[in-house]
Amino acid sequence: MDRWKLFKDYWRFAVGGAVLMVLLIIWFVPFSQKKETNWHSMADAAGQSSEVGEGGALHEDSLHDEEYEIVIDVKGEVHQPGIYRLKSGARMYELIEQAGGLTEETLETAITLAQVLQDQQMVIVPHKEDQAFMEMNASGVGGSQTAVTQINLNQANAQQLQELPGVGAKKAEAIIAYREEYGFFKQIDDLKKITGIGEKTFESLKEMITVAD
Repeated sequence: MDRWKLFKDYWRFAVGGAVLMVLLIIWFVPFSQKKETNWHSMADAAGQSSEVGEGGALHEDSLHDEEYEIVIDVKGEVHQPGIYRLKSGARMYELIEQAGGLTEETLETAITLAQVLQDQQMVIVPHKEDQAFMEMNASGVGGSQTAVTQINLNQANAQQLQELPGVGAKKAEAIIAYREEYGFFKQIDDLKKITGIGEKTFESLKEMITVAD
């Protein structure tokens, strides 16, 4: 009888212990999973925040670079002709330095080293025996600034157009009005469609103008 009672007591304690263990497992496992899930969520959120922050900074820098960058095409008497990127407000001497400097054959009197450059500008550094540039320098027509810079008829504003010899405020306005009414100039010869610009004037300007994109 005592043995049977002992067995019953043992069984009661065993079953009770098993039930308690099951209850502990039921309580602990979801809590552990929830804690792990929260940890991963926090880690993922931190990672995404870091990526957005870094990406935002890079994008801001890129916009900053684009905002202050100009692109210039330089040809003629420099050691390394080509397309160069400079900061907005850059001057002619900075472009020439990047292009490897002037050659010994340069018509230096045609260059204004302090000239401020404009985006999408084409600069031609003339040869010292270039007759057209020599004549313009001798006559002083248009100044030395126009001797090396090609003006884009499709991009230039009124002030830039007036840098061309023989183009005053009225002709500059007429050129802009033509663009607004008919669209961009397709070729430089279209400039002759502007009232007051005939064949003779065009011949004196054709080396200093472009319609390139």
